[in-house]
Amino acid sequence: MSTASDPTDGRHDQRWLLGSLLRILGPKWLPDVLVTLSASPRTYSALLAVIQSNESATAGHPPRAVIQPGVLNRTLRWMEARDLVERTRADSFPFTTVYRLTPSAQELARLLGPLVDWAEHHPELLERDRQARGTA
Repeated sequence: MSTASDPTDGRHDQRWLLGSLLRILGPKWLPDVLVTLSASPRTYSALLAVIQSNESATAGHPPRAVIQPGVLNRTLRWMEARDLVERTRADSFPFTTVYRLTPSAQELARLLGPLVDWAEHHPELLERDRQARGTA
C-alpha cells in the first residue's frame, strides 16, 4: 500500500516536475515574452514595443512596471539558455535579430491556456494574493 510520503506512488515526481515548471515560469517578464512571441516571431525592438504597450492598467488590473531594455535582454537570454527561445540574426545588412519560441515553448504557451481560464474564474484568489504580497 502506498502512502503520501512514498515517492514510488508518483506524487514525488509530480511535485518535483511542478516545482521545476514553476521555476521555468518564474522570471517576472517571461509571461509577457511567452504570450507575445506565441502570436508571432518578432525583432527585439518590436518585442519591446509590444510588451511596453501592454504595461498600462487594463480594466480591473493594477498598472505594471515598465520593462527596461536590459531586463528584456536578460529575460530573452535566460529563455534561450533553457531552449524556450531561438534567436536568428540576419546574415546581411540590416543585421536584424528575430526571436521566436521553440516548439517546446509553443506547446507550453498552449498548455497554459487552461491555467489562464482558471485564473479568470478565480479573480478573488488573485486579488487576495496581491494583497498578501502588498502589491494591490
